[in-house]
Amino acid sequence: MNKTLLLTLVASLCSAPALAANSDRQLALDLARDLGQWQPATVAKDYAVPLGTLIKQYHLDALATEAAQRELAVQAKRGLTGKVDSLMQVRLAHPSMKAALDKGAAPLVAYVPDGDESQWSAIEAFAADGSSQMLDVHQLPARPVFVVGQDGRKAQSAGLKLVRQALVEAGLSSPVVSADTAPLSTTLVQSIRANDVQEPWLLGNAEVFAVVAGIDPFADEPQVDIVDMPYLDDEDKTYYPNQVLVYWDRYRWGAADVVFFEQDSDYNFQDLASLLVQVLGQALSAGGVPEALPFAQLGQQIIKAMPSNWFSNDDDYLDAFYTLEQNQVYSNYPGASGNIRVNLVPKTINPTQ
Repeated sequence: MNKTLLLTLVASLCSAPALAANSDRQLALDLARDLGQWQPATVAKDYAVPLGTLIKQYHLDALATEAAQRELAVQAKRGLTGKVDSLMQVRLAHPSMKAALDKGAAPLVAYVPDGDESQWSAIEAFAADGSSQMLDVHQLPARPVFVVGQDGRKAQSAGLKLVRQALVEAGLSSPVVSADTAPLSTTLVQSIRANDVQEPWLLGNAEVFAVVAGIDPFADEPQVDIVDMPYLDDEDKTYYPNQVLVYWDRYRWGAADVVFFEQDSDYNFQDLASLLVQVLGQALSAGGVPEALPFAQLGQQIIKAMPSNWFSNDDDYLDAFYTLEQNQVYSNYPGASGNIRVNLVPKTINPTQ
């Protein structure tokens, strides 16, 4: 890949504006001071409400302009302007905190700091009197906490849709190639377990997706799928999704690479789409694919092109599986980094009878 182009793409991903700390800190402080006005009498374990909705519902008019400006800034930072109705929200930090709230415990309001989360020394939160409390980054606090931040699930859903569209427009992704009545050859994720999904308690559930890459059946070009895994929330927990990971009819040869990522609040999905298009579109440009080589190491191409900060903070890159083969069973199979283990099984899906 052209070195100058790659460096430009890397720089664009690494230079997201440092907006979150100052803007969200002030919002958290203002919301804490107004807790008596908006704190619900009862909350669900998964309590989360769009920030704009909360402000309108409880007539927090003094915060309306500030919140609207923050919403626009966040959507622009994520490359999702016009793709979502809202991203900013107020949520309960952890379901276990509902019990303390139900008993009358006074909550705090926290915000997501800027920067590398591995470098966070503490989490700042505010009480109703405006006083600042410093919380441990990794230890879930006993006191309930509301968090002002982004809706990661909504951001990932909209962002991956944007990435898929960009890949299709670039000719790097297309519908499954198969006759109308032909069975589909697939590989299923029977179970999956991650040792570390890299999320401090403040950030809530992990938002994981996989990039599946192989060779186009009709041309010497990559063919890519983006597989969303919204269920993969907690580390050291085994999930049994029975989810299709690879549609083999999409690829010329029976081998594919899979790279797992966890999205965070610094992703710009427009830039991610551009990066994947550039990297994969040029991965095979140096003379095509030799017939003696049944697959290209596309997973390594993807990883090598990702910004260094996606790896230095142990956040975004989770693991990679190289040369997964068609019709093979993989039992308790570790990824290259040893962070994720999977049980994969071949599955032929027959047409509807």
